[in-house]
Amino acid sequence: MPAEAPQTELDLRGAYPEVTPLVQMRYAARQLQLFKPRLARSDQAGSLLTRYRGRGMNFEEVRDYQAGDDVRSIDWRVTARTGKTHTKLYQEERERPVVILLDLRSPMFFGSSRAFKSVAASGIAAALAWAGLQHSDRIGALLFSDREIDTVRPRRSHHAVLSMIHSTVARAAALNSPIPEQGCQSLKTLLEEARRIARPGSALFLISDCHDLNSSCSQPLYLLSRHADLQVIRVSDPLEQQLPSQSLTISDGRQRTFLHAGNRPVHEHFAEKQAQARTEVEQLCRRYRLPLLDFDNTQPLVPALMSVYGSRQKNGWQNTRKPQK
Repeated sequence: MPAEAPQTELDLRGAYPEVTPLVQMRYAARQLQLFKPRLARSDQAGSLLTRYRGRGMNFEEVRDYQAGDDVRSIDWRVTARTGKTHTKLYQEERERPVVILLDLRSPMFFGSSRAFKSVAASGIAAALAWAGLQHSDRIGALLFSDREIDTVRPRRSHHAVLSMIHSTVARAAALNSPIPEQGCQSLKTLLEEARRIARPGSALFLISDCHDLNSSCSQPLYLLSRHADLQVIRVSDPLEQQLPSQSLTISDGRQRTFLHAGNRPVHEHFAEKQAQARTEVEQLCRRYRLPLLDFDNTQPLVPALMSVYGSRQKNGWQNTRKPQK
């Protein structure tokens, strides 16, 4: 393989993702930084600092000695000064499994230009997986279709990422309409399944259009946020937020209707309803302190990823800015 992949090969387009461009996203992933880096101290050490406290190398705090504490961690200076035994706590270093939660249900099969939402979401998933792997994180995935969930168990291996990519392409290839059939799984089901597979301390990336990320998801979101770091990546199309100024002929494959450009009440009602839905998602994420990033599927994907996760950022996980358009 060449040292650098041409930009055109990383510019995902069309209605269906393909294996080769998703594999080549590994070139862009070299410049992505998902977490705050640190120097590895051993082959088995994790690549980041966690909220867990233990016998790591980074000092956290001093507190009163408690039964069961390691006597080797007693802070003798503070103990002598206060006359009460104190112990040191350190920030423990652990590896962080990265789990991609990828929504490939029927509503993702839509796009007004450049790429469908399912294609953009697949590219984001591949880039994040490659970026995690290059920093020695274990990579897993849950691929969510209308009726099934494919599981890729977290592994520190190229095979895990390739397995995710092939499963992604196969699931996306089965899409043929943006209108879900009766009995389609809700996003709440995916979040509940994520609780089963994600171990405490995992990093979860939910990639979806979030059309049904609503109050029904409150409980699984709360439970996930208690033991894992969840980031929500919303992929949307501008046509879903505001109707264009020109007249349109709309069809669901069975019926057809004409939408006149001069019908202002319809345009205003559509924009208002979509704005309310987006606001509900944003309020839900704020309630549980979940980073929310917006990606426009009509814009080039790689520059958008660089603006959020580029290695020049001090901490991509903490960055909640929207990508530049």
